[in-house]
Amino acid sequence: MAGYRARRPSGERPVLALGISDVIVLEAEPRVPVRTHHVSAWGKWVRDVAIPVDAPARIAALAERFDIVWASEWGHNAHTAFRPALGLPAEPWPFLPVQFDKLGAIRRYVAGLPWAWVDGPVADLAEAPDGEASGGVIVRVDPGVGIVGVDADDLAARVGAAR
Repeated sequence: MAGYRARRPSGERPVLALGISDVIVLEAEPRVPVRTHHVSAWGKWVRDVAIPVDAPARIAALAERFDIVWASEWGHNAHTAFRPALGLPAEPWPFLPVQFDKLGAIRRYVAGLPWAWVDGPVADLAEAPDGEASGGVIVRVDPGVGIVGVDADDLAARVGAAR
């Protein structure tokens, strides 16, 4: 992906940087109903993953309020792999080509726009506690609940207040 640059956000809505591990794909013992999905990117590989049953509705609610960008180790595979399971739009959301130092990449990407970052508890542990951070909001999900624990209205209000 050398030379890839994520499409810029619209600037009309806050940006949501979205992780996958522990957020969309529950790696821990699930405490919410899940469904196993076979995910693949371009048919080159297949992986079985546990995704919360309510994840598509949560993602749709977030997409109504935020410009979403993937911030995940899944990189360019994220949208393609999860589109069927999550009912994502045909037009892929941009992705940040990072696995580490996500917070720095997110801050550079949003360039002063309001933002939130939803990820698992182990991503960038050194710099990313829950709460407000330089005009944005960081949410560390419970790895047994994932995205189901994120309320779109509450997150949008928190992002608005963080400005």
